[in-house]
Amino acid sequence: MNASYTLDNVSEKSESREQKQKKRRNMNLMKWLIYPALVIFALCLFTVIAAEKLTDGEQLVKLEEIRNESGFVSIEQMPAYLPKAFVGIEDHRFYDHVGVDPISMVRAFWVDIKTKSFAQGGSTITMQLAKNQFLTQEKSINRKFKELLIAIHLDRIYTKEEILEMYLNTIYFGHGKYGIEEAANFYLGKTLQANDLGKETITLSEAAMLASLPKAPEYFSPIKHPEEAFNRQAVVLNRMNELGMITENEKGAAVWKSLDQLPINQ
Repeated sequence: MNASYTLDNVSEKSESREQKQKKRRNMNLMKWLIYPALVIFALCLFTVIAAEKLTDGEQLVKLEEIRNESGFVSIEQMPAYLPKAFVGIEDHRFYDHVGVDPISMVRAFWVDIKTKSFAQGGSTITMQLAKNQFLTQEKSINRKFKELLIAIHLDRIYTKEEILEMYLNTIYFGHGKYGIEEAANFYLGKTLQANDLGKETITLSEAAMLASLPKAPEYFSPIKHPEEAFNRQAVVLNRMNELGMITENEKGAAVWKSLDQLPINQ
């Protein structure tokens, strides 16, 4: 009887130790899950608060007033290939990220380290809008950090279509021209609006040329550097084809075969 009691007692103690160890493991697991969650929550909260301070109400009102300007063109008024051209060459993950593209940022950071410069910004369309509307053109880590915060905030309060519209209607295209409609008129003597009876609507070929300009407006200007514009147009069309935005036949029909095909309104 004593032997049986001793064995039962040992068994109970063993089970008790196992339960304690299991409980301890569960507690440790909970800590590993809770702590990162708290850190992520704190970062999100910081981002929201900081971004709201960087984008005051007056600046946002000015940004939204862009839609009321006479030259403003909505996404619905544009031929479908126009916004696709810009998304394809400038920010092909535009519809998937939250205003900031971590993959592009890491790649750009690595290139900057190797070249010891800010040559690669890794800026998304939303980040470009943030920089152009709320910040200076200064190249610094501090400005880039602000750009990230503002871009995340803009992505939170606007739809992708609204962001793309504001970007296309405000981006610089060289020769003192801002906004896609003004650029189409200056370079091509045409319009973006499909139902405009007074002017021709730009073609896919011409849309690709315009989409090539934001990266370096003066360098890729078809007026100043026609050969660079010629080569860059092919890059844009190839990229659109790679992403499935246009077919091989559409690309072949749109790409310029010689410099004589540059349709410059001069």
